[in-house]
Amino acid sequence: MRLICVIVGLFYFSFISAQCDHSPTIETEGDFILCPSEVIQIFTQEYDSYQWFKKSFSGTEWEIIPGETSQFLDVVQGVDDLFYFNVATTLNSCYETSLEVLIDSWVFAGMVVESSGNYIFEDDLFKVCLGDSITFSIGQPYNTNIQWYKDGVPIEGENGTSITLTEQEESGVYFVEGAPGECPDYIVSPGVDLPVLIYDCNLNINDVFYDSKITLYPNPVNDILTIRSEADKNITIELYDINGKKILIKSVNKGVSQFDFTNLVKGIYFTKFNNDDIDFTKIIIKN
Repeated sequence: MRLICVIVGLFYFSFISAQCDHSPTIETEGDFILCPSEVIQIFTQEYDSYQWFKKSFSGTEWEIIPGETSQFLDVVQGVDDLFYFNVATTLNSCYETSLEVLIDSWVFAGMVVESSGNYIFEDDLFKVCLGDSITFSIGQPYNTNIQWYKDGVPIEGENGTSITLTEQEESGVYFVEGAPGECPDYIVSPGVDLPVLIYDCNLNINDVFYDSKITLYPNPVNDILTIRSEADKNITIELYDINGKKILIKSVNKGVSQFDFTNLVKGIYFTKFNNDDIDFTKIIIKN
């Protein structure tokens, strides 16, 4: 009977001796859900030594992370999400391992812009008659750090999820960017421009070629606009900005001519073609 008591006593003493005075946990300044391209730092309390481990979401085996033997560990979205992490620590030669944490990440659909109002969309251009309007709206989850642009310039005060255009001077090329509320620093855009022309429809501004012998490309244009003419007579070309200011006038012969748009600001321009036989206007979009 005494022998049994001694054995039990030794077991109890060994059990008590194996318990450490510390219990590590894993923390971070925010949460464990990463935003796109985000890097966060996870950490534990201060001890004598550390070793970090990771395990895939569907895995069963823990893997040592080579060289990660400090109190802190950087985790990267796209690399470390959907992995479990824990850390083994020692304090006064006593060894303890933390509970595991799962690193997750946010996934967002691309930003989409919807249009509504009374307009016609043709030739990659939103055309609105004076007195009517067009509204552009972006959907959830993009509701934070929104900025609308016109002709490449931020529009002061336009930071909502929609913008409505109705005035003639509001014609131009629009663009928007914003972020989801969960990740306010993840600022994206739909990747497309929104060219808008608001004009007096009674003026019957033409945006098609009535002479099949003249072609113009590319439109929209980034730098060089090429005009190919197969007309027998010289053609006078006049370029105007959206406010009606004449930018240049040039006479072109039969063949290929080029116009340098590189230094022109982003927006909508009118190119008027005329000679004794033809007289029409083409709308040019400068990206």
